[in-house]
This record gives sequence, structure tokens and C-alpha cells, in this order.
Amino acid sequence: MRVKIHFKGLNALRFYAAISVVIHHIMYNPRQWYGIPDLPDTIGRLFLNGTDAVHLFFVLSGFLITYLMLVERERTSTVSVKKFYMRRVLRIWPLYYALLLVTALLLPPITSAFNNTIANPVIAILLILFQGNIAFIIYYPFPPLEHLWSIAIEEQFYLFIPHVGKSDANLAKFFLAVIVFWWSLMAFMFWQRPDDFFTIVIRYMRYDCIAIGGLFACAYYFKHPILKLIYHPVVSGLAVLVTVAVAILVHEAPHIPYTVVTTFAFAILILNVATNERFPLKLDHPWLEEAGNLSYGIYMLHTLVLLVFLHFTHEQMSEPLYQFAIYPIIIVATVALSWLSYRYFESPFLRLKDTFKVAR
Repeated sequence: MRVKIHFKGLNALRFYAAISVVIHHIMYNPRQWYGIPDLPDTIGRLFLNGTDAVHLFFVLSGFLITYLMLVERERTSTVSVKKFYMRRVLRIWPLYYALLLVTALLLPPITSAFNNTIANPVIAILLILFQGNIAFIIYYPFPPLEHLWSIAIEEQFYLFIPHVGKSDANLAKFFLAVIVFWWSLMAFMFWQRPDDFFTIVIRYMRYDCIAIGGLFACAYYFKHPILKLIYHPVVSGLAVLVTVAVAILVHEAPHIPYTVVTTFAFAILILNVATNERFPLKLDHPWLEEAGNLSYGIYMLHTLVLLVFLHFTHEQMSEPLYQFAIYPIIIVATVALSWLSYRYFESPFLRLKDTFKVAR
């Protein structure tokens, strides 16, 4: 009987990233949607800004997907592309398309003044085809679906990564090539044509973040000597300090040099939290594990909760009451809705997804 693969603490990081995105959108989306002034940056300094939180998600995804592919390739001498896609479909698609349907059919009657995003056929087609990053660049804002750009990036990456895993390609070299190519392309485009549409598209196609996660998964799987450096207390401590500094000091993530530093810091943090027994930051608490299961729902549903709340309250509540109430109301309501979604909607698909697992 094979032991189930489980990396302790990663669910806690997922939950932290998801709540970070919620906090970021509570602070800034009301201005984009209703012209409401941004909230004071108080609680936000305890969390990552939205861009960095998504980058953390990307690195985590790349790490886990790659490690599981490596284990599958070891056990079966190949990677089942069909089973890979079925696992991704059953995890991502049900809630994704449910959110699109709710936005198209149920939200307009509830919020009478709501400008139905899905009524724009181009946006609808782009979102249905997981091209939300393109929709984001062309049509922003289009509440409550703007955040689906990051889901599009992952789905696009998934189109080719199982085929690379199935081949005899050296995954570490592949990921390194992706990282170097993407950073070189971004540097060239920002230098030559900083305001070009294609440059903006490249900015949001953060395949490099996913590839960094994959590169670190290779380092751990093959027990590369660089692990000794990654596990060193100074290096792991610096990764924590970078993450804390980013949360406290950075409101909007700058471009390439900043992303290079932060994504590598996130990867070092992930590897230490998940695999370094001597790392002092222990995040494998049962309630954090359970909370991490809700992270996808939290990420997907929080903008829906925020839009409905703002529609009914932003003109009725006094400014002090609004600033006091919005954080606990949105966070608690989002977590509650995500739990209901996970328990009664997502779980049947997740159980079916488990039948397509090869590496357990």
C-alpha cells in the first residue's frame, strides 16, 4: 500500500494567500466598482497584496503539480495526460462555471443596477474558454469576475505541462528554460514597448512563477545538493523576512526584479514549510489544514459576496460603520459560503477526482 503524498503546512499557505486576496479586493475594488474611496491600509499590512498572493498560489501550484508528476512517472514510467486533465477539470471547472452561471442568471435580479458582465458576448466567450487574462486587460473592471484571470493562467499552463511530463524531457531544465525565456521576454518588451498590448499580456501570463514552483519540486524530488542551501537557517529566515516585508511595505507589486526576488522567496518558504523538519515555522495545525481546503472557494466566491454587500449597503451605511463592518462581514460571509460550497457542491467532484489519481 502506497503512502499518501501530503506536504504539511501548504494548506495554511493557501488559506493565507486566499485571505490576502480577499483583503486586497475589499480595500481597492469598491473604488473601481462604485467610486468609493479606498479603505485605510491597516489590516492590509498583515497580508500580501493581491498580486503577490496570486504569485504565491502559482508557485504552490507549480510545486505540487510537478512533484506529483515526477512520482507518477517513477511509478508508471509515464504520465497519464487523460487522468491529469480529468483531475484538473473536476477540481477547477465545477465551481468556475457555477460562478459564471450565477453571475449571468442570478446576480442581475438581485442587484438591479448591476451591469451584467456576461451580457457582453466577448467577455463571456473569453471567460468560458479560460482566457480571463485577456478579458482582464481589455475590459477591466467587469465585476465580479475580474479575478478569473489567474485561473486562466493556470489552465493555459496545464495545456502543455502533462505532455512535457509524459516525455523523457528533463523537467528541471525545462522549467529553467521557461523562467529564463519569460524573464528575458518581459525585460525586452518592457524596454522596447512598455505600453504595447502584447507587453501587458506577457505581464499577466506568469508562467515563470509556476515554473519556479516546478523547479523547486525537482530539487526536492531529486534531492539536489542545493537543498542544503535552501534549508540553511539564514536562507530560510531571509525568505520569511522577505514575505513579511512584502506584506507590510508593498501595496502594488512592481515588475521583473521585484518578482524575481519575491517568487524565489515564496518557493524557499514553501519548501521549508513543507519538507524541512527543523524549520521553526510550523503551519500543520488541523484547523489550518481544514481552512486550506476552502481556499479555492474563498478565492472564487469573495468578489461575488463583496459585490452584493456593496450594492445593498454602500449608500446606506455611514463611513465609520462601513469601514468597521466591511472586513468581518465579507471575510466571515465568504468563508461560510466557501464551506457550504466545499461541503455540498465541490466534494462530490473531488471524490470523483480521487479516482483519477495515480500518485497518492
